[in-house]
Amino acid sequence: MPKSLRLGTELEKTLDRYCAETGESTSHVIRQSVAEYLVRRQRKRPAPSAWELGKDLFGADRSPAGQGNVSGRVKRLIHGKLRAKHHR
Repeated sequence: MPKSLRLGTELEKTLDRYCAETGESTSHVIRQSVAEYLVRRQRKRPAPSAWELGKDLFGADRSPAGQGNVSGRVKRLIHGKLRAKHHR
């Protein structure tokens, strides 16, 4: 599909010089440039946050209080070890 664009004097001269040196057509160089530009822009999209990546998993264990409460057991274990270390 044909497109029309304005390059500006300096850019047009640079493009013409490049095409003369390489033997490539202006259309080919412009098509390649736009394609490479779009690929680079797609890579710059922000990565999803940690929350977005894990939101389906948060709270998935939903164990009743006291049953399989790993967090509570770990906290008690750490608390006991710290008390033993500092009360020597």
